[in-house]
Amino acid sequence: MTTKKKATRKKAPANKADAKATPAQDNPHLSPRFWKIMWILCGTTVLLELFVHRHPHFVIEKGEPATLPDMSNSVLATMSNWFGFYGVYGLLACVGSVLFAKGLSVFLKAGEDYYDGTP
Repeated sequence: MTTKKKATRKKAPANKADAKATPAQDNPHLSPRFWKIMWILCGTTVLLELFVHRHPHFVIEKGEPATLPDMSNSVLATMSNWFGFYGVYGLLACVGSVLFAKGLSVFLKAGEDYYDGTP
């Protein structure tokens, strides 16, 4: 008969001196300075988007075969010129990837007794 091991957590240090002795990789806390820098960088990129000239996408140049469709009036070409499109697109792609991985984990999850027979 196998016995299950009880999951335990590391106990938090009693004082701050012990907390500072742990390596940074063991301490997942991010400083407020980090978040301020991130907000400033994100705000700067959004403001710079107002001043960046966007080149048209999907434009078929002269001299190419006429069999290709003209994509300059497509929905994607129009949307890619909206303010903040690439930020929203990146956010939706990230959220979609996480949701896809969560759904995939249902099929790839190991059974509850998967490791029971190992030494």
